[in-house]
Amino acid sequence: MRRRGHPHSIKTILSVAIASVSILFTVLVSTILYVQFSATIRNNATISTREIVRQINANLNYYTTDILSIATYARDLAKQTDTLNRAQIEERLASIVNSRQDIVCLLLFKTDGTLLLSTNDAPLRPKNEIIGQQWFERALGKEGNFYFTGPHVQQLFKSAYPWVITYSQQITYRTEEGELDRALLVIDMNFWAVSELVQTARLGKSGYVYFIDNDGKIVYHPYQQLINSNLFNEDIASVQEHIFGTFHTTFEARERLVIVDTVNNARWRIVGVAFIDELMAGLKRYTAIMAAVLLLCIVITIFIARSIASYISRPIRELERLMNSVERGNFSAPPTVGGSQEVAALSETFAVMVRRIRTLMDDIVTSQEAKRKFELDALQAKINPHFLYNTLDSVVWMAEQGDSEGVIRMVTSLAKLFRISISKGRDIITIAEELEHVRNYLIIQQIRYQDKFTFSIEIEAGCEHLPTVKLIVQPIVENAIYHGIKYLQEMGTIAIRVHRRKPGAIVIEVRDNGVGMSEETLNRLLDFNSPQPKRMGFGVRNVHQRIQLYWGSDYGLEISSELDEGTLVRLIIPEQRPITPLKGVST
Repeated sequence: MRRRGHPHSIKTILSVAIASVSILFTVLVSTILYVQFSATIRNNATISTREIVRQINANLNYYTTDILSIATYARDLAKQTDTLNRAQIEERLASIVNSRQDIVCLLLFKTDGTLLLSTNDAPLRPKNEIIGQQWFERALGKEGNFYFTGPHVQQLFKSAYPWVITYSQQITYRTEEGELDRALLVIDMNFWAVSELVQTARLGKSGYVYFIDNDGKIVYHPYQQLINSNLFNEDIASVQEHIFGTFHTTFEARERLVIVDTVNNARWRIVGVAFIDELMAGLKRYTAIMAAVLLLCIVITIFIARSIASYISRPIRELERLMNSVERGNFSAPPTVGGSQEVAALSETFAVMVRRIRTLMDDIVTSQEAKRKFELDALQAKINPHFLYNTLDSVVWMAEQGDSEGVIRMVTSLAKLFRISISKGRDIITIAEELEHVRNYLIIQQIRYQDKFTFSIEIEAGCEHLPTVKLIVQPIVENAIYHGIKYLQEMGTIAIRVHRRKPGAIVIEVRDNGVGMSEETLNRLLDFNSPQPKRMGFGVRNVHQRIQLYWGSDYGLEISSELDEGTLVRLIIPEQRPITPLKGVST
């Protein structure tokens, strides 16, 4: 008697069991990942938006703090009328205004609107128009009070109407009779200096950042023209209910994420607006991808269950072959091995591991090169504290001796020295700027050493605007002074000359008549690869390595010297296309 029906094969049972468990597990994991990913996207979007707003706020605080420091400097100058006349004070304030494109003018008024100091020669409006402006009235009352206005058309001069933000503060100044009196300090800043801080900020595709004052009036808005034309509305009412923090609101049928923060110095509030549908756009893409992956996993799982026996062994052998290949040093990206879920996961993890190993090997090479550059940049950027101390000490000494011209000359040279040293963060400057830096350094050293040496600087026509790494000549000149001329009994000389050696090469020569060096010392100095050079070799090595780091081993230093005759140092750099010098640097 035959039994009715046939029992299912173990392959079918195993396939159904594996498929059922795998599909159930995949759906469960996908659901958990969806929930977690949704929460993560929302949380990360909030954090990212908040960080952007905080960064803009930090930049604005940094800028307003900078304006406060200028105001403090101007306030201190206003109390020095016993040592400085009005022209000298205006000249110092004008130098600050002229060095910054964001400051329009700086003025000092009496409390009745009478002008005391101004960095602008344009004729002023009548006093009654000046004292009636908001920034004038809000700053009066108590010394130290200061006020930042919103953007407005400047109403100080008769012939100029720039769009500015005004800083005003009540201070005390010393009159010509030596008495203290009240005054109002005014600094007008170009509005673009503030607007540039937020123009590039984007919170999603259409999110934005704007400022309001304590009265709820808009200080800056990227859609200000549309608002003025009633083509765009802003939800100021919801923002007024929150001093700072994060909240969600719905305005004009769109859900918003709003970040409110306070700008400390300006007493403004910064508001960041991001739209939830844009922030969560990634979730829609993730959902579609997850559904496709889920469907694919189901199909693959059924197929795997039917081919379990042959499926397991083949990918394992393939994975073993790839591992042996990596063991022999082949770190090219291995293809993903198919098969069961576990083997596929192991294969993908192995591929990630190989890619990370290869990336780490590349990063080690890159980081070592970057580390070398950073070390050289750090060494180049260090300011000799003894030089600064001795210079300031000389300034104090000359001031006590009443040598005002010497003080002005040394301080001016020191200011130019540091200005070119900073170079607005540029590493490459013109040869003329580099020589101007050296000239100021030599002027300071001449004063310090009481004209113990003379110097000359000569530059071949056409070389003025050629580029060079900054601060490469001054360390050579410093060595010439401290290790050569300093020990002379007679007058020392330093001659600097720039000329073309051949097509494609520029030579900067530094020649002195100092005590020179022995052949042994010179050979030790020229051995740039030797460990731990002597103290006098730090600057030379730094210059040589920086030149080669930027332009290769064909360039660098050539040094020749004889005892009691002097030393000649040649800095060889490539001739490249001229560049634009820094604004305000004499060439």
